[in-house]
Amino acid sequence: MVEAKKIFVGNYKGGVGKTTSIYQIALQMVELRYRVLLIDLDPQCSLSEICLARKGLGLEQLEPNESLNYIYDMWQQFKQFKSLPFSIDATPLIKATEENVHFIPSNTFYPNGGLDELALKLKEDFEDLLPLQQFFQRSGVENEYDFILFDCPPSNNIITQGAFLLSNYYIIPSIIQTLSIRGVVHYIKTVENIYKRVCIDSQYALLAQTLFGKKPELLGIFETLKKGTVNNHHVLNDLIADLQESTFTTLLFTQTEKNFTFKTIIQNYEDIARSTAAGKKCSEYAELTDEIIACIGKHKGVLL
Repeated sequence: MVEAKKIFVGNYKGGVGKTTSIYQIALQMVELRYRVLLIDLDPQCSLSEICLARKGLGLEQLEPNESLNYIYDMWQQFKQFKSLPFSIDATPLIKATEENVHFIPSNTFYPNGGLDELALKLKEDFEDLLPLQQFFQRSGVENEYDFILFDCPPSNNIITQGAFLLSNYYIIPSIIQTLSIRGVVHYIKTVENIYKRVCIDSQYALLAQTLFGKKPELLGIFETLKKGTVNNHHVLNDLIADLQESTFTTLLFTQTEKNFTFKTIIQNYEDIARSTAAGKKCSEYAELTDEIIACIGKHKGVLL
């Protein structure tokens, strides 16, 4: 059985259209008849609110066992009773919009705290990197989907690190402006170092490699929220120069070209946000989604 391709979507800079992009990409994938699961790791719960609104629900209406928070809370409690196997029923967690986008929401109203509060209760050790990995392994949820997309917050806590290690790929949405791109190289260095620290340099490296698999591959960077009148070629060139100097590679590289960014540029159109809230696809994301799928297919050596 083929496991889902898991994609970590993140950036240390907020306000780059990350959540909107994830939802729009999911809508495009569903249109192409792929099975898609979204997992909201961001304590702000923006993606969860978008998805739940499509069902006429709000965060405050969720039961405790209907949010991602429940997995991490139960992990903490199960650890106190070592003889009990960690087991979570995925059925109440996974919901679907009428467009057939499946999602696991996070919840700021969870009784024992939001994801940011739950992350503070976890230890910065190997064991507490595992809740999501163990949930996936024991529930078999990744066998039910073609793609799983993680909406990650602009932070580097233990929950985010565990999701990155579990992923096959990662992708970075960014506004191509000086202030926005300054953190891109640092972000890549930080997430790449997570794998090195846990799966290569730690005393549990072999176990980590067994549980998490290979290092996530950088698909590339895609530009969002571009204003039509702005000429940002010099900023983009600066970013590419910094990436080349850091010797990073992406799966967009070919034998003749070293591409760091996807060709599709998402413009700063107000109707994109409105359409997303209404669960409507935006054509701007169709080509980007095709690029992402083709990039993964080329890496896998198959036509997806």
